[in-house]
Amino acid sequence: MNSEAEENRLARSKGAQETRSLIGQDHILLERIKEVREKCGDGVKMLPVVRYEQKLWFLDEPLRQLKNIRDPHDFINLNEFEVEFFKRKVV
Repeated sequence: MNSEAEENRLARSKGAQETRSLIGQDHILLERIKEVREKCGDGVKMLPVVRYEQKLWFLDEPLRQLKNIRDPHDFINLNEFEVEFFKRKVV
């Protein structure tokens, strides 16, 4: 029984470490996004970024979509009210 309890404790610890790691990766990714925005100046503009369901998404207003930053095939179609909601949530 001790080994089972030890395995459960290790699994919870590993899950917490993975969560902290993902949060750190998002922080690094947000910093990189800010750097790129500054370099773009008046030229090409980067889509706004929002945080939703523990992921970072590009807000594509013309297409009314949230597009996952890490996986371009992962997107959410939005209605006009949702677009307005996410415009206020830009990171």
